[in-house]
Amino acid sequence: MCSACRIRRLGVCSGADEKGLDQLELRKTYRRYAPGERMASAGLDLPQIGTVLSGTATLSRTQDRGTRQIVGLLQKGDILGRPWRHTTPFDVEALTPVEVCAFRTPVFEDLLDQMPGLRTRMIEMIQDDLDAARTMMTILGRKTAREKIVSFLVHLALRQNSTPERGACEVDMMLSREQIADILSLTFETVSRQIMDLERAGLIVPRTRRIFCIPELQALIQLSGDDHDGALIDC
Repeated sequence: MCSACRIRRLGVCSGADEKGLDQLELRKTYRRYAPGERMASAGLDLPQIGTVLSGTATLSRTQDRGTRQIVGLLQKGDILGRPWRHTTPFDVEALTPVEVCAFRTPVFEDLLDQMPGLRTRMIEMIQDDLDAARTMMTILGRKTAREKIVSFLVHLALRQNSTPERGACEVDMMLSREQIADILSLTFETVSRQIMDLERAGLIVPRTRRIFCIPELQALIQLSGDDHDGALIDC
């Protein structure tokens, strides 16, 4: 049931009232993607719009020289696709198992016309994406290597934990060192060195190669140079 959805507060459906949720319930379908599966291709028609219920996907672009660059992540609560735009500028690939609550694009656009609250929430999310893109420009253009890594960790911590500011929290970096270097315009060696420096300083504690405990998130926020997060592009 939409009213009991575990990620409703994060997604576009938070703008729907109870009657609107009934309409969404009648029209939704579920899509599941395996790791490595292509969810959307740049420039091609995207017949469905959906909210990510679980998992993580990468957004990437293929450069003129044929190399692929990761430009962002889709995580739970994010929207796959955009209304009023039936193609995507990015390749979208499942990084982990991904589940999406999906609607046919024209159906979702009709629902937006019928539900002012849903439409307002959609516009808010698009504006949030624009703000995140501007923040990413700051990260890439003006921050040091350490600030880039710390901003990345803060962003993930805030997305993966409901109240991370209250103490220690755990974060799954999800990406390989090479992928992190790609998204932050750093080298593999720099990423590895900065992570090791943060470990030695006690700012992060490794659980596995990807999963870290952050004993005090506020300490990382102060190092990041941001007021409250280190945003990545969510499209």
